Amino acid sequence: MAHDTTTIHGADAEQPAGENENTPKVTFITVLKNGSFRNLWLGQIVSQVGDYFAFLALLVVISGLSKDLQSTTLAVSGIMIASTLPRLLFGMLAGVFVDRWDRRRTMLTSDLLRAALTLAMIPAFLDKNLLALFALTFAMSAVGTLFNPAKGALIPKLVPKEQLLSANSLSQSSQMLAVLIGPALAGTTLKLAGTGNEWVAFLVDSLSFLISATAIFFISVPPEKASDTQPSASGPEKGAVRRVWEELLVGLKTLMLNRTVGTVTAILGITMLGMGAVNVLWIIYLKTRFGLEGAELAWRLSILDIAFAAGMIMSSVITGNVLSNLAPKWFCVGSLLGIGVMLAVFGYLPDYWTIAASIVLLGAFVAPINTGVSTLIQIVVPNEQLGRVNGGVGTVIDTATLGSMSLAGVLGAMLGIPVVFLIAGVICLLMGVTAWLVLPAITLKDKPEEDDTEQRELALHPEAILDPGLSLSEIEQAS
Repeated sequence: MAHDTTTIHGADAEQPAGENENTPKVTFITVLKNGSFRNLWLGQIVSQVGDYFAFLALLVVISGLSKDLQSTTLAVSGIMIASTLPRLLFGMLAGVFVDRWDRRRTMLTSDLLRAALTLAMIPAFLDKNLLALFALTFAMSAVGTLFNPAKGALIPKLVPKEQLLSANSLSQSSQMLAVLIGPALAGTTLKLAGTGNEWVAFLVDSLSFLISATAIFFISVPPEKASDTQPSASGPEKGAVRRVWEELLVGLKTLMLNRTVGTVTAILGITMLGMGAVNVLWIIYLKTRFGLEGAELAWRLSILDIAFAAGMIMSSVITGNVLSNLAPKWFCVGSLLGIGVMLAVFGYLPDYWTIAASIVLLGAFVAPINTGVSTLIQIVVPNEQLGRVNGGVGTVIDTATLGSMSLAGVLGAMLGIPVVFLIAGVICLLMGVTAWLVLPAITLKDKPEEDDTEQRELALHPEAILDPGLSLSEIEQAS
């Protein structure tokens, strides 16, 4: 019998708690009792803390290459481009291979390769070879495009579906813990190492990848069914390139033709058209508004980073422990509306400490949307497609972000930075209303079981027009 999901668009679906009232409450403790997920989570905390060491070391060597401000700015931009470009070029394609390969082995291999590439940065750092640092940063980012989609697709395999929202929230909290712990540890270590010995940071980062790889090695993943890794739509008589292309098309069709995934992708893309400019301009705003420079600016920025991370952690704890039975839609709606209000007033706040307090609230509103989006996609997308879909969504977000960042300076000069913040806030508010009206209020209990034959066929059928409201027979007739 077809898995009927048409009722999720009805009036009953709009009850935030609704039919989940009798569902047992899931908390972080519940999820952390799962040894495999716990290994993944702890490994990521260590790895992300290590990334801060390498990031600070790169900033040190780049800032010391030239005393010319323009040259330094170009060098920093080059590192940012080298880090971002692989996600734009390979994000969707990486998802194809993530869906074809064993996710655990993919993550393990990615960590080991990045550990080696990080070590290779040491001689480039000592020689102050900027081109080599660009190339190695590009290579590390390219290898990293395999890791996050694999992790997003592996989590539903490690935890029961009723624990997915809490697991996603806890997974996100590892990044925020790294934001709190990383700068302090990295700054202290580099200070103790002394000028000229910042290469130690790359050694620490490489070690963190090895620790993450060790944790992933001990993850136990339920055995895959034969059809999980066999792309049935592309017979053995077809070449490898054609099979990859057809599987890529499956992901593209999901992004465009699945109502839920397409709506989420569009909302995130449009939102980042505003947020990307904010990410660039807020530092300039602090400098021009309060006259902050040098060490004073660095100290004030670190306070805001800590405030933002603290808000995200508090929000993630509430999301994963208290609100885990809510439909993911409501996290997206609440986050976008809250972010919109905060950004709209951000440029008109009276002093630095009021801004710092507002940053805590901003972080609290940002955290739930990441959890909500991840969980919503995991509900409506078969696991066999998650790598491609996550890679595709990431590509759209990165493209919109880069486009917005490239226009940030022009918009700030033409309109004034507070007005740009206001526009970004209005965009978020509009997207929040859109999410409220369009996204389905489906919950984890609506997620098909792994042995749902129809859902598995949808995942492996490249001609399928994937839509939560259509059965496979209807899809085949439409195609």
